[in-house]
Amino acid sequence: MPWKELLAALAAYAFVIEPARLVVRRVDVPITDLPPELNGLKIGQISDLHRGPMMPRRRVERAVALMAAESPDLVALTGDFVSYRSGYATEYPEILAPLRPQLGSFACIGNHDHWADPDGITEALQAAGATVLRNQNQVVTVDRRQLCMIGIDDIGRSGLSAHSAEAADDLPAALAGSPPSDVIRILLVHNPDFVMGPAFARAMVHSPTHLVLSGHTHGGQVRLPLIGAVRLPSRYKHMFGGGLVQVAGTQVHVSRGAGSSLPIRFNCPPEVNVLTLRSA
Repeated sequence: MPWKELLAALAAYAFVIEPARLVVRRVDVPITDLPPELNGLKIGQISDLHRGPMMPRRRVERAVALMAAESPDLVALTGDFVSYRSGYATEYPEILAPLRPQLGSFACIGNHDHWADPDGITEALQAAGATVLRNQNQVVTVDRRQLCMIGIDDIGRSGLSAHSAEAADDLPAALAGSPPSDVIRILLVHNPDFVMGPAFARAMVHSPTHLVLSGHTHGGQVRLPLIGAVRLPSRYKHMFGGGLVQVAGTQVHVSRGAGSSLPIRFNCPPEVNVLTLRSA
């Protein structure tokens, strides 16, 4: 094949085919001392839907439909619901309607949401039945065992973008009133870089977090053979390129996201994630 035709084929694949090739990624998450009542708990994670001009509604609806078909016990929505225009958020009460997890849906806000209208997006998600945790926590009871869902607001650092917003994260406020012990903690924070900061390290001493769910990096979107992601919006580069990684004894799962603000993917298809808690 002549090189011009080859380049055209690669471009068509990267800009048209792979961005629409949504997959479901399933992973078991080993947690030490996990109560038997929580063993096998299934958590669905949807991140970085980026509803906007470059992310048509049909693709967002497909991500939700794929997740609904998995019948998770609980759903975590980890930020960037729109790209730049908050008006698209008004669609979410209809879009998220198929999700009816037994233990509820929980959400945190991403950097794109902060650039657009965090309060308006929060209202739209609440109208969709999701509990939006902005430096807050909520306890869920599962067979007399407690699961503490914690949400951190946007941390104000986005890596590669020219856009910026003041940091709004407040972990002490998010943990306030949460059970001091005998509870499994799951933290939602859009940008995984948060777990490398001093606030998280201090909190781990007295309020250990068992699982962190993040997105933001999109896996780099373009991943070359033998090289990996060309660019990642993280200060810690390939550490948060996607999947499960252990940081200071805490399991951190970084979704590569269901959408993006720029429609290009190569060797990094969009995804929704199903995580099953397992006793380690």
